[in-house]
Amino acid sequence: VSKKQTKKSFDARKSQLAIDFLQQLDAQITHGKIAELTQSTGGVKIVWSNTLKTTAGRANWKRETVVPKHTGDSANVDVKQYRHHSSIELSEKVIDDELRLLNVIAHEFCHLANFMINGIRDNPHGKEFKVWAAKCSQMYGSQGINVTTKHTYEIDFKYVWTCTACGCEYKRHSKSIDPKRHRCGACKALLEQTKPTPRQTPTSQLSEYQLFVKEQMKVVKSEHPNSPQKEIMRIIAERWAKVK
Repeated sequence: VSKKQTKKSFDARKSQLAIDFLQQLDAQITHGKIAELTQSTGGVKIVWSNTLKTTAGRANWKRETVVPKHTGDSANVDVKQYRHHSSIELSEKVIDDELRLLNVIAHEFCHLANFMINGIRDNPHGKEFKVWAAKCSQMYGSQGINVTTKHTYEIDFKYVWTCTACGCEYKRHSKSIDPKRHRCGACKALLEQTKPTPRQTPTSQLSEYQLFVKEQMKVVKSEHPNSPQKEIMRIIAERWAKVK
């Protein structure tokens, strides 16, 4: 089965998978409390989004205070009632297989439990979240579910451009970089598209400095393996200044 066919099959099933797993989590982890709290607003809504591009999912929650109407008995004491509005946004771009989907649903479910059951608003990944996360991971660990404080996913970008000198990568979901107009933000060298169709950029188009960067990049990276790109470029610039 090709990757394209697998993706097509997943796309056809993903909405129902998300709904079913959310209901399962609520039944087994929070004993139906999430469904109960959101019943008056139609339950937790699953929303697939094309605009979420750098994160896999987002839990949205709002609590509305409902003021009960008096029925004529002035002795009645008002009891505050709440209406919970909640949804889970899921990224069309980032979530591309079942395991990732289930992990994202579990993560966002923990946020909703944190909001609605614990009443935590200002510390989304605090100790209460971690308790819910541990429960989910323990119960569904055999299915590959591991809820952490962040979505640790490698996003599969459709397009990638790489700097011909320093090797910086620029990843996009659309073909929004034009190598004829755009340059590397780190060293100003030419960019070449390396995904999906690699193109060879002639070395003759590189400036003297860019050629120096290209030569030094591997050397400096091997000497400073844990240094960020910004630091690597600073070291190369210092060496260039000494050479010139």
